[in-house]
Amino acid sequence: MLATKITQKEGTFYFIAYKAQDLLDKVRFTSRYYFEGEEIAETRIAEHDEVAKFIAGIERSDKGFQRLLNRQKIKQIVNFYETVVAQPMIPGTVLLFTDETLRFQKMDGQESIGYLSEPKGKYLVIDGQHRLAGLHFFREKHPDHIGRVEVPCVLFDGRSADFATEMFVIINSTHTRINRSHL
Repeated sequence: MLATKITQKEGTFYFIAYKAQDLLDKVRFTSRYYFEGEEIAETRIAEHDEVAKFIAGIERSDKGFQRLLNRQKIKQIVNFYETVVAQPMIPGTVLLFTDETLRFQKMDGQESIGYLSEPKGKYLVIDGQHRLAGLHFFREKHPDHIGRVEVPCVLFDGRSADFATEMFVIINSTHTRINRSHL
């Protein structure tokens, strides 16, 4: 896949765009998420998948780093996807994680742009789980529209599950509320 490699201090990550259909097939939902009587079934955890074991072991405890999905929020997101006209459906990036180290091959004459290999396993969602769950249900209701949707993603690879947990905590502990009066 085409990617932009971004380096900050000692860290490297990638910016990519995924077709929604492809991305939904490549992410792993580790809990059951519901929407109007439907559900995304929990995926089976492969014995060698350390990240999934880590998440499954703590997801419903006080130590779990992913929040349980909020049905109402997903419903609102699906409604937004169905009614948005001028604004992009998913204007912000979804943060993805794989513990696999992916191969980046630079394009000729480019330092930061190149091709990134695909992971063998599925991605863990660090941020954007509600948007992706909403996209899952949008695909179910509107399969003819999903082919025209691309999702901007930031991808972190080759790190431990602790890194994914820390990223989640940092992102979700620094919210800034904006008053709707700005509209």
